[in-house]
Amino acid sequence: MKKLGILILALTALYAAGATGQREFTEQEKAIRIGVMPDAGALPLFLMENVELVPFMSAKERDTAMQVGELDGTMTDLVSVVSFGQKGMPQRVLTITESRFMIVVHPEFNIEDSWSIGLSDNTVIEFMVDQLTRGRQIEKVSIPQVPVRMEMLGNGKIPMACLTDAMAWPLLSRGFPIVKDQADTALEPAVLAFRESYIQEHPEELAAFKDQWNAAVEKINSDPDQYSSLLLEKIRLPDDPEHPYPVPHYRSIMLPPEGTVDAVLQWFDGKYGLEHPVSSVDLLIP
Repeated sequence: MKKLGILILALTALYAAGATGQREFTEQEKAIRIGVMPDAGALPLFLMENVELVPFMSAKERDTAMQVGELDGTMTDLVSVVSFGQKGMPQRVLTITESRFMIVVHPEFNIEDSWSIGLSDNTVIEFMVDQLTRGRQIEKVSIPQVPVRMEMLGNGKIPMACLTDAMAWPLLSRGFPIVKDQADTALEPAVLAFRESYIQEHPEELAAFKDQWNAAVEKINSDPDQYSSLLLEKIRLPDDPEHPYPVPHYRSIMLPPEGTVDAVLQWFDGKYGLEHPVSSVDLLIP
């Protein structure tokens, strides 16, 4: 696991330093500032013009930047979108993104034992853990930083963790089993969302953004291997030369299923309460 530890340290340093490695924009160009995590779902953004990507290593840091107005949009999730709306800072979802959540277990752990799962609490990670472990008693271990959660699982300091498939890939390729997988559900909670104020003030820019997103998706899907190095370089995913992470199949602009929206609203209401009534109409860009 020494190799894994070095890889994770490199991931943290490189991602924080270089994920915005696109050309600079003048004030007149008004680049769309989008917060991103180390997530394969962000790849289409790196093929787009007039987009400035701002990297984060935890959802809480990303959401703080959104809250203080440093971002126009963010690679985020429905839990965060609902939370912002309840705080009087409405966002709307443009499209789902390719983020697949899973619970991964250390090979030496007996899954018949009590489940103690590393996660980021009060985020979509906790939502997914609750959805994937229905009917089972679990212990939640709060580890907000994604690379730290990955490293602790890799070193056996925690028996289980909820991660995206891209971040879990080096562990999966070494035989770490998946015990619960979003792919076995109809849930699609990962999304790209924009501030309501940006949507209202920049309709032309948003229309152009949609076209660019769809064009980028088409390019990637037509020759995914061509973009493998870009995925590793720009998004700073853990690299495993012996088992390279496969570039996912991306989808054109597509809203999340109504069932996912309902599940998130029900979970959020049960955990925090909904001070302001909300429905899918309030959360999605038509």
